Amino acid sequence: MKSLWLKMLGRIKFAVRNGFMDKLHENIRRVRIKLGYSQDEMADKMGIERSTYSNFELGKTKLLNRNMSKLSEVSGMSEEEILLGGSSVHGYLSEGTLVDRIDALEAKIDNLTAVVEKLLKKSSK
Repeated sequence: MKSLWLKMLGRIKFAVRNGFMDKLHENIRRVRIKLGYSQDEMADKMGIERSTYSNFELGKTKLLNRNMSKLSEVSGMSEEEILLGGSSVHGYLSEGTLVDRIDALEAKIDNLTAVVEKLLKKSSK
């Protein structure tokens, strides 16, 4: 369970850093329209109240882990695709999970930072 929360936290951190959370409510609406559902139908399929679903689309309520999973299940899209705005990023995501890619990029950044610090130390001597 802890690793699930850590993965979700990684996804949220990436989305926030890159401005995707600002558009999440728009992405949620696009998913529903793409599926051809009304807000009532989408809320029924997710097992939530229509007003709750409407608030997700309006950006008044944040879509948390449980409801994100429900939306993912109903839409047939991954959580990353919903966060990032759809299938336009599918090729990138199909090569590995977003969390794995973020971890790999963070490790590369750490390694490059260490190299730059060593070079700066050498050049200051």
